[in-house]
Amino acid sequence: MEYFIDAHAHLVHNYDPKHLDQVAESGLVKQVWLLPLNLYTPEFEFAHDDEVLEVGKRYPGLFLPFGFIDYFKGPEQVDKMKEQGFVALKAIRPPKPYDDESYFPIYERAQALEMPILFHVGIISHRTREQLLAPVKTGPTNMKPSMLDTIADAFPKLKLIQGHMGVPWVNELFESLFYYKNVSCTVTGLIDYDWLIHNLDRRTCYGEPFSSRMMFSCDGFYGQPHFWARILEMATFSRMFYKEVGKTYKWCDSCEDFMHGNAERLFPEFTALIR
Repeated sequence: MEYFIDAHAHLVHNYDPKHLDQVAESGLVKQVWLLPLNLYTPEFEFAHDDEVLEVGKRYPGLFLPFGFIDYFKGPEQVDKMKEQGFVALKAIRPPKPYDDESYFPIYERAQALEMPILFHVGIISHRTREQLLAPVKTGPTNMKPSMLDTIADAFPKLKLIQGHMGVPWVNELFESLFYYKNVSCTVTGLIDYDWLIHNLDRRTCYGEPFSSRMMFSCDGFYGQPHFWARILEMATFSRMFYKEVGKTYKWCDSCEDFMHGNAERLFPEFTALIR
């Protein structure tokens, strides 16, 4: 199997270091973008910032630590995360819509410090208020894909990543990719394959194919062997999707771009860290 970059991943709390060693030595994954999930109660065993940063420092260039945006705090948190060693930021479950102007100082600081932001957009796993550590909405309506358009327009040098395709508002992804050069997408979670089949050949207003802005990811969890097996299954399936389903489409030739090439091209600052 060719190698891949997992552009949207998580870490289990109390991870198994020996398993991460095996992943590092496998030669199958070139880089993993690790996203913390600070909002969830301990029962879900999702790693928070501290463990993500710990793994990022233990495996420099392989596991990239993203810092968690706390929308109840100001832009100074971005400076702190940069100083700690986080390379980018993760946004999820804001108490107000992503494009609310009260959040603009956070985005402005991220742009100044050249820290890309990966936003969860669209459908979100079901959680009750009691299962969250902050008073945020439990549904997806503050995280619509089109909200990134306003941010992309206001901060054109800030790299924005749509985490997931924004289901059920996947057509909003069309406008984001069509107009905004600083928006890309990790394809993971509840994937709308029908939309992909019929849209990957489309072109942006700048002439780029949509397929050049989409990146492979599993939304999986690293740190335990059974999760790793599932990640490898998804990588195999994604390659088969491009090669077999894509036989009658032009995007069939962009398989390796999807698996790793687009991430390497769109985020050279990340791939420069690989050792």
